[in-house]
Amino acid sequence: MNLGENLKKLRKENNLSQEQLADKLNISRQAISKWESGKAYPDIDNLILLRNIFNTTIDDLVLREDKVDDNKIEVNYSNTDEINYCKGNNAEKDDLSVDLMIGCTIIGMILGTITGNYMWSMAGFIGLGFGFIIEPIGKYLKSSVKK
Repeated sequence: MNLGENLKKLRKENNLSQEQLADKLNISRQAISKWESGKAYPDIDNLILLRNIFNTTIDDLVLREDKVDDNKIEVNYSNTDEINYCKGNNAEKDDLSVDLMIGCTIIGMILGTITGNYMWSMAGFIGLGFGFIIEPIGKYLKSSVKK
């Protein structure tokens, strides 16, 4: 439903004519007619007044949907790994790429601290690069093994 349909429905539920509603808002009946037909829209001040008259929210007045929600997205998962990952139950806790990134970062920080040359901490970025290279290769190999 849109604003016009909602407004018309609320007006009729409250036994108000377009003229009566227009009088409450201090506007013309033609303005109400344009709002209900979708040819024009009320300004924010009139939306607030309508909200108060009909004892509703502006969201319900403008966006109210009756029982049918066309915007729902249905997601079907066919891969159990994806389901586990989405649920937070990632079974592959010992992922090589993550271990490599963390390990290289720790080793680089230790070597940088011992030698006083903090360029060693760049080894963590090298591990990060290797991780990004190894991860897609691992996923490809896993998917080819399952087939």
